[in-house]
Amino acid sequence: MAVATGPDGMLYVANRANPNQPDGVRITRCTKDGDFLDQFGVWGEGPGEFIWVTDFAFSPQGEVYVADEHSHRISIFDAERNFSRSFGDQGSGPAQLDRPSGLEFGRNGNLYIVDTLNHRVQVLTPEGEFISQWGGLGDGDGQFSMPWGIAIDGAGDVYITDWRNDRVQKFDADGNFLMAFGRSGDGDGQFNRPNGIAVDSDGDIYVCDWMNDRVQVFDKTGEFKDVLIGHSGMSKWGRTFLDANPEIERKLELASQNIELKRRFYRPVSVHVDEDGMVYVADCYRHRVQIYQKL
Repeated sequence: MAVATGPDGMLYVANRANPNQPDGVRITRCTKDGDFLDQFGVWGEGPGEFIWVTDFAFSPQGEVYVADEHSHRISIFDAERNFSRSFGDQGSGPAQLDRPSGLEFGRNGNLYIVDTLNHRVQVLTPEGEFISQWGGLGDGDGQFSMPWGIAIDGAGDVYITDWRNDRVQKFDADGNFLMAFGRSGDGDGQFNRPNGIAVDSDGDIYVCDWMNDRVQVFDKTGEFKDVLIGHSGMSKWGRTFLDANPEIERKLELASQNIELKRRFYRPVSVHVDEDGMVYVADCYRHRVQIYQKL
């Protein structure tokens, strides 16, 4: 469900699964070549456990903050990936959450949380204390309908994927509306349920266009630049998944013999750009991460 490089230079991938596959819920740490290193977190509702992981973020101190939309809370792990503490409960009041999704730390060290079913963004201290919020249900400037992803650029401006409104909105660090781009559709610059988002050092914006099975790239003004549709073979993780679930592989073979189609994205859900310009896309329904070098 989410992918990012950590302070240690390793790749972290949040995994979630159906209720009948609880063993799949965890955060995996691996090399950028896809070699497994370790994992942390397990399925459950107790301390250090989660059910539906949506995103994670690294604090300036190297801690890992994990959003669980089922438990409506944020779990924190230390730099050694040991459980430390958690905060949040279901509600609509300050510092309460209803299906939290995107997480990101701002330049000020505060935590920005996309509070999806409250249709808002909350800003909290690293300890979970309320600072501010903005948003509200609607389709006007600064309003949301089930917002999902978040990215913060080098200037501290905040980008939110407005899932049900099929657009991206940009705000300053205090939540003042700056611009919006996108509308419903499948053409260039149009969206069908955007979710994951990232901004690189050049200011280019990458948006996972979930139902259109692609990642779109925009410049800093929101103008369409390019599109990624996926072009990959079977990943190590995908092969492991299908080896453990042969009935799924048989269904895939019966459904399509088109190898080129299988190379493409199928519900991309998260995108991350590292300091070297490598673009990582979590290809949700293909159970893999695709990696690109920015040109």
